[in-house]
Amino acid sequence: MIEGQEGVTWEHWVALASACEENGVEALFRSDHYISGFDEQRPVLDAWTTIAGLAARTTELQLGTLVSPATFRHPSALARAAATADEISGGRVTLGIGAGWMEREHEAYGFEFATAKERVARFAEQLEIIHGQLREDHVDFDGTYYRLHDAPGLHRAELP
Repeated sequence: MIEGQEGVTWEHWVALASACEENGVEALFRSDHYISGFDEQRPVLDAWTTIAGLAARTTELQLGTLVSPATFRHPSALARAAATADEISGGRVTLGIGAGWMEREHEAYGFEFATAKERVARFAEQLEIIHGQLREDHVDFDGTYYRLHDAPGLHRAELP
């Protein structure tokens, strides 16, 4: 697992992925943050865009996030990003999600940073929606944080 928010450039990602494949490393996962925990001037590439790019450049390497915060993206957008990267990779992507924890990051980019209880509740709704969108033909959901009405599924039943 690589902390991608710590100045890892696209050139670095490509070199890491190539080295992994050349040396029998089975998986390369990355964190999903927008700000470095040590130096906010370090460049940070988007996790899901990076994974999709690496999916197109590799042939065997398993790819994924550890983890994508529920607070950063609407669950439908996250499900679609993961399903797209998985299709590009030929089924080598794992979606890891969590409740979100870095308050400074949320503050900087305008993401709501509620109490831990509320973030976990949002995460639970997101998990239910993503699970449904990846496996069902259509999803209806009426929760506290999200509402979906007859949202088409993504037909990716093999995604974890």
